[in-house]
Amino acid sequence: MMTAHVPVRPLACRAQCVAADEHPVHHARLLAVDTDIDALLDLLEMAVTWRELDWSEAPVIGPRDWPAFAAAHRWRDPARAARVFSLAADIVGRDVAGPAASPQPAALIELVRS
Repeated sequence: MMTAHVPVRPLACRAQCVAADEHPVHHARLLAVDTDIDALLDLLEMAVTWRELDWSEAPVIGPRDWPAFAAAHRWRDPARAARVFSLAADIVGRDVAGPAASPQPAALIELVRS
């Protein structure tokens, strides 16, 4: 007798995980940031390049969903995972030009020169 194929949920998923169904390879890669420094670096590189490269056709979980992804999964160190995904999302959200330079008070400039 043939049975219906039931997708296997990684133990790290707390409940119904849409990301695992829609982007299984990237889902697995994101789960690895907790134990694999290369996966962590891949996430940070993705964050840095998110605005520079066209990710629209890539089968990846986008930065808008990273903090929720962290919250929806089990981690060795949940606080660290939350920090990692929040940092990556923050990198994407940063203004590319960076903050405007604030004028330095004359007293500070003199202190630096002396």
